[in-house]
Amino acid sequence: MQKSSLSVLFVFFAFSGAFSQSFAGKYNGVYQGEPVVLTLAVSDGESYAGVLDDSHNQYNVTARAQGVELTGQARESSLGLTLQLHGALKGNQLSLKLSIMGVELPIELYRENKGEAPSRQSASPVSGRQRDQALVGSWTNQSNYNSSGFGQGSMSSETTLILLADGRVADGGSRTVVGGSGWGGSSGGTATGVVDGVYWFTENKKLYLQAVQNGKTEVQVLGKYYMENNHLLITADNGNKVLFYRS
Repeated sequence: MQKSSLSVLFVFFAFSGAFSQSFAGKYNGVYQGEPVVLTLAVSDGESYAGVLDDSHNQYNVTARAQGVELTGQARESSLGLTLQLHGALKGNQLSLKLSIMGVELPIELYRENKGEAPSRQSASPVSGRQRDQALVGSWTNQSNYNSSGFGQGSMSSETTLILLADGRVADGGSRTVVGGSGWGGSSGGTATGVVDGVYWFTENKKLYLQAVQNGKTEVQVLGKYYMENNHLLITADNGNKVLFYRS
């Protein structure tokens, strides 16, 4: 059995998820012609509590954030209903999915305070930072998993990140293929382009990300990097490694 020692998620989703966004606020949307209102407030650290009102019932919401993802539950005590909740935040747009007994209810919600979201117009490249221009370009990570014996199967995935010369970072998309004896399948994530408010820089052969969200600047070190023959090896501070090739 083989698998990469460090999931590529550590590097790639750091662009969109490692720098936590605040979900607090009031959101409005429409479901089947009826208004939906969600109000969230911080209860403890990355935990949130609030109320979801669908014009017919009110649900008490408890959820926890991880980066731009929100997961939790919405409970309506008088009816004894509990819905699973999953949301993804992009700026002030919250793509929410409520599910019960295998049925999903998608709702698009929009936060009232439009000023909270960072915009491309207000974002500016990292200044006063060095960038190793040898890193500029498109980089793809591949990971493979193989199992043997009963129920044997395999999975391979690719994730691509793009480091631009001016310090911006872009999402190059992803693809996963799974298969086994007599079965198989694949899925992919569409490239979404430049990630707002996130930039890269280098210092002492280490690769860093800098994000500006809600007026605050945060910096994260991805690890020490080494390049050879169009391959990029990033070693995190804990010793785990991720290998990319130029694509």
